Amino acid sequence: MAHPSHRDDLSRFLVHLTRNDAKKNLVSMLRHKVIEARNAHCLFHYEFDGFSPVLKKQFNTVCFTETPLTQIHRLTGEIPGRAIALKGFGFVFSKDAMIKRGACPAVYLNAKGTKLKHYLLSRFRADFRNINRLDKLKKAQADHYRSIIQYYSLINIIAENYDFAWEREWRYRGDFEFRYRDIVAIVAEDPVSFESHCKKSLKPERFKYVERIPIISAKYSYDEVVEAMSAKIRRFALAHDS
Repeated sequence: MAHPSHRDDLSRFLVHLTRNDAKKNLVSMLRHKVIEARNAHCLFHYEFDGFSPVLKKQFNTVCFTETPLTQIHRLTGEIPGRAIALKGFGFVFSKDAMIKRGACPAVYLNAKGTKLKHYLLSRFRADFRNINRLDKLKKAQADHYRSIIQYYSLINIIAENYDFAWEREWRYRGDFEFRYRDIVAIVAEDPVSFESHCKKSLKPERFKYVERIPIISAKYSYDEVVEAMSAKIRRFALAHDS
């Protein structure tokens, strides 16, 4: 079987899209070089009542999508039945690099017509019986507590009224810290305007790195993505030669 990097039906990238005040949030992430894991997105988050804040936070993840760059516009804007409205602002990272960092695909199990959901919830409750703090979990599962949290943080189900497997979601547990050179590209609704905004909003010592990163729109075609990336590389290569 061909290596995934040689297949045109699989994306080589993972994309993190922002929401709410998306443009402001993206600049803040660039300023601090971190994407905060603010929420748990798994099946079990309703089971966290009684957990300490520290234990709850262990299940928080940063979400990415494996959707090809030319199709990420399908995830932005208003989508019926979706509570979270993603915007056309975000970051593109190398999938291979993200795998090395520990990112994993979200697991969507088909529970239609089965009792799978009830079984999964019963297993979670059994694993966390009499455990409501992280130190208790460490004591009970000294060698495996991280793996247990990682496992449960990835699981969701497909039910009659709930199916987001089409998002091709990946998750990274905990805050995701990055370096500017880790960013393959920035996604912005208006790339030219966003670069100008970054120049005004970021300190010069940070912007000098950010301005080297290609900026693409979620609405770009394949040719436009390639053109934007190659133009930025060519721009700084010529500046260096001069």
